[in-house]
Amino acid sequence: MNKKQLQDYLDMEMSKVLCQLELNIYQGRQDRLTTKIQRYFNSTPLRNAFNRIVTYSYIVNEFYTISCVADKLRTTRQSISNMVDECEAEGWIEVDRSPNRVGFKGTPSCYEGFLSYLEHRKELAKKVTKGRWNDLTTLADMVENEFTLYPPLSDKLVDVDNNKKNN
Repeated sequence: MNKKQLQDYLDMEMSKVLCQLELNIYQGRQDRLTTKIQRYFNSTPLRNAFNRIVTYSYIVNEFYTISCVADKLRTTRQSISNMVDECEAEGWIEVDRSPNRVGFKGTPSCYEGFLSYLEHRKELAKKVTKGRWNDLTTLADMVENEFTLYPPLSDKLVDVDNNKKNN
C-alpha cells in the first residue's frame, strides 16, 4: 500500500465514522422531543445553532447582540430578533434592551436543557466514535506530514529485477 492508498483508506474510514455520528445526532434530535425546549431548539437547524450560541453566552456570562448572532449564523437580524422574543417569553434567555442595542444571553433553564443534550452526545461519543475519530485523524496527520516516501511504496512502479522505475 502506498502513501496515497493509505490516505484514501483513512479518508474512507473517517467518512464512515463521521456519517455514523452525524446520522445518530440527527436521530437523537428527532427522537429527543420530550420537553418544550427540546422541541423548540430541535425544530430547525437555525434554532439548533442559536441554542449553541445562547448556551455559550450563559457559560461565559456575556450578552450577545442580534447583529452579532445574525452574522455568526449567516441569517437575518429579523430571524434572530424573532427567536429572541420567543425565547425571552419562555424564560430561556435574559434580554438587556437599550435604545440602540438589544443584548441577550442564556439563562440557567436554557443551560439545564443543554445538559440533557450533553449527556446524549457523551453517550454517542462512547458508542459511535469510541476514540476512533481521534485515532484516525492522528494517523491521517502522520501520513500527511510525517511519513517520508519509501521507494518501494511510491506511486511509481519499480522493476525489482533491474531496479528501474516504470511509468
